[in-house]
Amino acid sequence: MNLNRRSFLGLAGLTAAVAVTGCSTSGGGTAGSKAGAAGGPLKMPTYVPFAGPTPDLPGNAQGLDPGFLKFPASPVKSVKAVPGDGSTITGLTYYDGPIVPQMSGNAFWQEVNKRLGVTFNLDTGNDEGYPTKFNTIVAGGEIKDFMWVAPNQGLTKIAQLAEAKFVDLTPFVSGDAVKEYPNLANFQEMTWQAAVMNGKIWGVPVPYSFFGQVYAGNKKSWDSVDGFTAKTPDELIEKFKQLTDAKAGRWALEPAYVNAVAQFNQIFRGVNTWKLEGGKLTHMFETQEYVSAIEMAIKAFQAGVFYPDPKITDIASKVAQGTVAAQVLSGAGWVGVPNQPGYGTAWEMTTFIPFGHDGGKGVHNLARGSVGFTGISNKNDEKKTKMLLKVLDYLAAPFGSEEWFFLNYGVAGTQHKMEKGAPVKTKEGETQLAFSNQLKFMTQSPEFLYYPGMDETTKAIHTAQQQLLEISQPSPILGHYSETNIDKGQSLTSKVYEYIEDAVTGRRPLTDFKSVVEEWKSGGGDKIRKEFEESIAKAG
Repeated sequence: MNLNRRSFLGLAGLTAAVAVTGCSTSGGGTAGSKAGAAGGPLKMPTYVPFAGPTPDLPGNAQGLDPGFLKFPASPVKSVKAVPGDGSTITGLTYYDGPIVPQMSGNAFWQEVNKRLGVTFNLDTGNDEGYPTKFNTIVAGGEIKDFMWVAPNQGLTKIAQLAEAKFVDLTPFVSGDAVKEYPNLANFQEMTWQAAVMNGKIWGVPVPYSFFGQVYAGNKKSWDSVDGFTAKTPDELIEKFKQLTDAKAGRWALEPAYVNAVAQFNQIFRGVNTWKLEGGKLTHMFETQEYVSAIEMAIKAFQAGVFYPDPKITDIASKVAQGTVAAQVLSGAGWVGVPNQPGYGTAWEMTTFIPFGHDGGKGVHNLARGSVGFTGISNKNDEKKTKMLLKVLDYLAAPFGSEEWFFLNYGVAGTQHKMEKGAPVKTKEGETQLAFSNQLKFMTQSPEFLYYPGMDETTKAIHTAQQQLLEISQPSPILGHYSETNIDKGQSLTSKVYEYIEDAVTGRRPLTDFKSVVEEWKSGGGDKIRKEFEESIAKAG
């Protein structure tokens, strides 16, 4: 488990405009853009897997997480030398957790500085405060050495900011150049696309789950109806009905209607937000598959299979208890479920693998594989930039390395102790190691699967990931940029989702959907489409 998953889920609400003067840029960049460092096509960083402890369950370049049944007995060194030059590094990063003891009273923070050869001076912001803090720093002109940039639904005018204030990292990390930073070379290509704009690489990405939303269910509940699968939509709804008994206080699904539509859309092989054909984009709202998914959700609601209170805040505990049979989780939240208290003893999880509505296969819509990127201020010269990249390379140390072990568990006898071959944080470690979560939002290890004492769970999730990847489809706009999408996309989509909640619950007719989509198009959807198409065309 890497980043604080609860915190990241809140980032979807970040919206801010970045004020940048003295620069001009337009369009977007992709892995294939024609504006690389030397004017030619951009070469994405070469992928070189970490040559550390062999996982019991191998991962791959497509996003399959490596699985470990035991904690690596002999972590290997992934960084050859102390990366820093003794200077102070400033940074703006995200953090929404318990108070971190200050450096003067935090032995772990002090040891981080020592091992990395720098002094970290970090400023942080949370869900509500990050955009304001980010904008204030940018407007003041004092860009910090490291600036964490939230995903596309967050801060706006990032392309302009990058051109004006960040180092173009293309010559440092594109192609085989990234091999100078072995842990960064361990990032899959899809992860790097988060930092690509205008055909250049503007930062180091923060790896995150490749998997999109999934239905995670209570295994005992679904075993009673022969598993969380079906051959047709009607058969699945029939299973929903069998699992629902309002008088007994049991329901099949959480009352997240928009998320349910997204899951049903995969049964109808719906697109991953956009469909690209012949250079032209079609949004999922404009497809019959999405309409069919809404219709399926309406049938489910009419059958009474959703938990009755849409304002429920403890759905995870309801699923654990079997009161609700399934909930939709992000890909990262899904693989984090076995870390919940009581898992493996009180209950176990099963995962829904979308089937095809017509007897064929369904699809799984992948996520980004990252949570934003960290830009490096262009006030730093080439020598300092290389040093800063080496620092990020250390922070990206993968599971199974000495550096990852240190960053997550600190020093033996102080921040952790070993029990049955695995590290356990001390009381002091629990407090001091919170600093590590601030560092992880600058960059971190790629995802992995490790659940102590839960071999079968590890194997089951790894198998489910393989099954999802077999039917997966990435978004065709990954690595592309639309300013209108960042500026207005979230609000436009929210209006459509408000309608979907009304349609599913019977407050508005499905016949209104066409006019709702027309409003989305005229309100900015068509402009978003145009900007993405222009970016795709530039990529060739």
